[in-house]
This record gives sequence, C-alpha cells and structure tokens, in this order.
Amino acid sequence: MRNTQSKMTARRRAGAIAALATAALVALAGCGSDSGGDATASDAPRLINDGELVVAMSGEFQPFSYFEDNELTGFDYDIAVAIADELGLDLKTETGAFDTLIQGVKSKRYDVLIASMTPTEDRDKAVDFTDGYYSSGATMFVANDSDCEDPREMDSPKVGVASGTTYQTYLEDEGLAGEVVTFTSDVTALQDVAAGRLDGAMTDRLVGLYQIEKADRDLRVCGDPLYTEEPAFAVDEGNSVLVDQLNEALGAIKDDGTYAEISKKWFGQDIS
Repeated sequence: MRNTQSKMTARRRAGAIAALATAALVALAGCGSDSGGDATASDAPRLINDGELVVAMSGEFQPFSYFEDNELTGFDYDIAVAIADELGLDLKTETGAFDTLIQGVKSKRYDVLIASMTPTEDRDKAVDFTDGYYSSGATMFVANDSDCEDPREMDSPKVGVASGTTYQTYLEDEGLAGEVVTFTSDVTALQDVAAGRLDGAMTDRLVGLYQIEKADRDLRVCGDPLYTEEPAFAVDEGNSVLVDQLNEALGAIKDDGTYAEISKKWFGQDIS
C-alpha cells in the first residue's frame, strides 16, 4: 500500500491533469457553441471558492470529528482530507453546531458536510446527499449498574441526545423517553449518563463504544441497535455535479485502500 505522502502526491498530479483536461474541454466547447460559458457551467460543480473545498462538521462527535490540542481531527476529518486530495482541491474545514450545519450549506458558507449526517426525508428537502460512506447503528448507552436490558422497556427514562439528530427525532416519535434532554454534543450526553444525571444516552454505536474504550467511561450498551443508518455527505440542493464527483472520489479512496486505512486507524475495522 502506498504511504500517505505518495498518495497525496499522486492525487495532486491526477487532479492537475484533470483540471487541464477540463480546461481544454471548456475551450473547445466555447469554440463550438453560441451559448459559450452557459453551456459549460452546468458541467462544473458549484464551489464557494475555485480550487477549494469547504467542508463542515460539528467538531463535537468524537471520534468522527473533535478537537485535540486545538487541532481538528477524527474519522470525518481524515475522510475530508482524502476526498479533497482525490478531487485535486485544497481543503478548508469549518465547524458548527450539528443542528446549524444544513443552514450553513444553504447560505453558501460550506460546500459540503462530511459530518456523519444520516439522510432523512426532511433533510433531503433541503440538501442533496451522496452515497452513504459508513454504516452503524443507533444505540442506547446506560451506566454499568443500570438494570436496562432493552431500551424499549425502560420506565420513562431521562435520555440525552445531541440536538437536531435522528436520535432525538426517533425518541420523540417513538415515545421511548419520559424526558429527552438535548446537548450540543453526544459526548456530553454520555458524560452525564456516567455521572448519574441521565438514565441513558442515545447515539451512534461507534461513538459510545469509543467513549467506553478510549475515555474509560463507566457505561455499557443496552440492547441491540434500535435502527441502522448510513450517513452521507450533504451539499446544497441542485449541486448534482458535486454529488457525482464526491461519489467518484469516495469510490476511488475505497478502491485504493485509503478508506480502509483511515477506518482501521479510528475503529480497528472497515466500517464502510
């Protein structure tokens, strides 16, 4: 397997070649069409800045995106680096509260969300999604001394979730909690469970397990995942060219082993 530096160099070279090829096609199209720029504009993705991919994530979803020594890191961050590199674009990362990210795309502050966002019917009305980029399950986490065996059988529990997530919607729609307490971060909700302030917290299975194994939280899984999900990248509605290019880039980093390398770094397994 190529090392990271050689992969980046190769991708930059490929990106430059692709850019030259695109420029040549644009020139030819301009010579052969009265519509000129209008005919070729639809062939290019809408980006905030030429040559740059502005990617947003919450920065509060360890180990997918979080800050360590004031530097953004995590699985989603590493995927963003690989995707931008594959596209031959410079990467600029931004963070924001999860429930504000879609509006950030709509208001042209971000090109794409690589933020562990699961497509839903409501979200799909506001943004366009790519193919899913990993698979996981929505799971209830409780304190080790809890008697919970099935989250559906808990007695009006007080459950924490990150605001604006599918977990919040699910708990409210299914009536599985006596009280739903929202946080800006799933990790904070899990901390409150360990501290005895909540009966449980619902989040991505991989996030909870990471907190148990890496942060030594006094927590355990309660029952099987309540549902499975496949998060995807999200772009502004109608930016279909960027969706196609992101799907192609995702396929490429899976094919060349980059995705598996990143996944195993964070989870010890391929989560695609």
